Amino acid sequence: MQSLQGALLPGKGLQSCTLRLGKSNKKRGLTGNKREKILSLLQEEGNLYAIDRFHLEGKEIYYMRMRHHAYTFVGEDAIGICTALTAAGCILSQEDRPKGGRYLESRPDGHCIQHYGADEMAEDWLSYQESLSSIYWEYFQKFKEDGTFDKCDEEYFRFLRTFREGSVF
Repeated sequence: MQSLQGALLPGKGLQSCTLRLGKSNKKRGLTGNKREKILSLLQEEGNLYAIDRFHLEGKEIYYMRMRHHAYTFVGEDAIGICTALTAAGCILSQEDRPKGGRYLESRPDGHCIQHYGADEMAEDWLSYQESLSSIYWEYFQKFKEDGTFDKCDEEYFRFLRTFREGSVF
């Protein structure tokens, strides 16, 4: 697929490039400097998205997903709760959710089932691998060296304590 799967801030950013997930135009996709456009989106105030990676058949696959509370836009070891989740549910409409969110089957016990498989993700994100991996590794190194990842972990555990006390949502 030729659209930026899962990385669209509703009403902002790359949406103007006709890249809304779920309404992707397979013929168009992101044009121009993909890396700079993706990085600009990730650095916007209030950004909801992160770059993450997984391994498939010996290859590293980079993709974009929702950020988790207290974490940066680089998803290294990011565990946690989706930043779009509130007490009332997801802040995004079904239509505006990234593909991974639309393909997530909610369960009352909190153990949701993901129906967006690795093969499909790899295919959807194929044309963005160079840009995503470049951004990922540049910022991974910066965040590791300056202590950002450690600060994120500390903040996340503060968030969890507050969440368990019932004062987050």
